[in-house]
Amino acid sequence: MSFILALALAFSCQEKPQETIPALEDATSLKAEQVDPSSVKLTWSDNAEGEKGYRVFIRKETDSYNVDPLETIAAESTEYIFENLTEGAVYDFGVQAIAEDFTRHSKVVYLNDYQVPVQEKPETPVDPEKPVEPEVPSVDPQTVPQVTKVTASYAYIAVSYKVEKLAGSNPEHGVCFSTSGTPTVDDIKVLGPQLPANKEILQVVPNAYLEDGKEYQMCAFVKNGQDYIYSEPQTVSLNAQPEAINLTWEKQNYDIEGVEIYKTTSQLNGRKLNAWYAVADPSVVDFRVLYPETVGSKKTISSQAEAAGDCLALINGAIYGNYNIGVIITEGRMTQQWHGEIEGCYWATDNQLYQITRPIIGVDKDGKADAYWVGVPRQGTFYYYDRPQPSLVGQAKYGPVTATSPVPAVDWKPYYAISCGPMVLYDGKVCADNSMVDDKRYYTNFECWDESGVYSAHPDRSAVGVTADGKIVLFICDGRIDASQGAYIKELGPIMKSIGCVHAMNLDGGGSTGMWIKGAGMVNYKDGSWRAVKSTIGFFSK
Repeated sequence: MSFILALALAFSCQEKPQETIPALEDATSLKAEQVDPSSVKLTWSDNAEGEKGYRVFIRKETDSYNVDPLETIAAESTEYIFENLTEGAVYDFGVQAIAEDFTRHSKVVYLNDYQVPVQEKPETPVDPEKPVEPEVPSVDPQTVPQVTKVTASYAYIAVSYKVEKLAGSNPEHGVCFSTSGTPTVDDIKVLGPQLPANKEILQVVPNAYLEDGKEYQMCAFVKNGQDYIYSEPQTVSLNAQPEAINLTWEKQNYDIEGVEIYKTTSQLNGRKLNAWYAVADPSVVDFRVLYPETVGSKKTISSQAEAAGDCLALINGAIYGNYNIGVIITEGRMTQQWHGEIEGCYWATDNQLYQITRPIIGVDKDGKADAYWVGVPRQGTFYYYDRPQPSLVGQAKYGPVTATSPVPAVDWKPYYAISCGPMVLYDGKVCADNSMVDDKRYYTNFECWDESGVYSAHPDRSAVGVTADGKIVLFICDGRIDASQGAYIKELGPIMKSIGCVHAMNLDGGGSTGMWIKGAGMVNYKDGSWRAVKSTIGFFSK
């Protein structure tokens, strides 16, 4: 066989590129028709071919928007009846064609702003000779929330409650707190996750919503029409905060103007520990985030520091794959957002998508440092909050964040900032512990991290913190070696608190952990080899 013939046969045997199957066509011509006072029929044109079925969605104007489907119905369906709606309420009704392969799902198409008509009630004639008695509103006992369990820690208060009978599909609900008298929604209000009828809900209230040393009255609440219905009040309080973990730190003799470096070889709860931290005033030296924007590109900490030219101290940044998992701001612009099927969601360990907020620490253009939580409800939209959304793996889900949920967004304009997590210290309070909901899930994992990697191990750790006087602290410790055995996440907050931080956030750890110092290079132990990382944070000459 000639060489040319063999070559031709070889090419002819190669597989042809697989053709991409287009997504299903969106539904069109959505119309809503009132069936009875509390039911609406949605109809649409079925434009999809070969769909597996249709998902229907409902979201109420006053609720946090819900991205989960209400129900999946048969293929080729063209109508669905939504029941138990509230008179006068405004709803959006949605429909989506679904395929075996989720990448071929059509878009969710909504009929927006449908208001359920209010039924006119005949007037009762008034007898002028009969005295008019004030109306006493009757409350159906099945609509009253019932608190079934309260669990407290220094990091949270967890409340289990249920409502036998709901007004509408997902009325506003949650828990409220007061330090004086019976609480109402006008006091401290923490909105809850989606609330199905006749099912117990576990809602976690992070300590960012409450104060240490105070006794609160707490009620669960649910909104019925224009009225709020409350459970019987319960007396609750946060447990006492853990003591700061004071290690023996020695200042290192690096001649770096504006930056101080410290090291410890103290024991941490009976384990050996090698740790370092760098501290600087971001109004004196620059705090920056370095992020190579090419997809998949990663560089070692030392190569990023040396390429910058004016770097003084640098550590690894956020957890990453091809992209960082989270938000990065460089020079005042959003460089990186979440990537996934739905922006702002996170695949948790139960293979479910959860709407989350993640901690973020950074500085504004004047070098003022702050810490918040960031939420990204959709590409190009993001909000900063001084309280987190307390999603909990394996429990009822929250809807996407909004400008007012979980709390009103704050007006923050960071110039350099990075998100990761979990937050381990906020407003001087340690906010992560190792208490568990069951044998694999943690109460304080409202950022939906992989529990086994973040909570249950004590590997190499990295963190960034903000002190009471506005300085930034960069911390690392070695782990998983004889000389240093790392730190649990519950230990990281007390360590950062002992250094003087009031806010602190966990960063990527393990093999990514490293600290580079000008004039010394990498200072922590990695057997001569440090992993390439996607992002770094550090101090630079102004």
